[in-house]
Amino acid sequence: MKIDVTLLEGQKLQASFGKHQIISDQSVSAGGDESYPEPFDYFLASMPLCAAFYIRKFCESRGISTDGISLTQEHATIGEDKYHKGFTISVTLPNDFPEKYKKALLAAANTCTVKKVIQAMPEFEIQIAE
Repeated sequence: MKIDVTLLEGQKLQASFGKHQIISDQSVSAGGDESYPEPFDYFLASMPLCAAFYIRKFCESRGISTDGISLTQEHATIGEDKYHKGFTISVTLPNDFPEKYKKALLAAANTCTVKKVIQAMPEFEIQIAE
């Protein structure tokens, strides 16, 4: 997928891909006005959104209601390296969620594509376009 980024006013940026556009901004301390999430915030949100997608598909394929299901993600720095993060996604289930499907539901959430790409240690290259 190709993503084109345009620099907008202030610290705002717009990423365009397919039929979609997302805009990011920065905190006031970084010169923005906080009118949109920061790029790192979109990255953080992508993981529980992806896990939730797989949870929904799991439930739908078994005729299980998704009412009352929610996810919460937290992260913390591990050790001295500020970029080494640990993530925990907690899944809240309604009281009547079938016990026999709980482990399988977590397995489905763990198939999240975002998580798998991060765990595969992607490689990045930044270059000047010619």
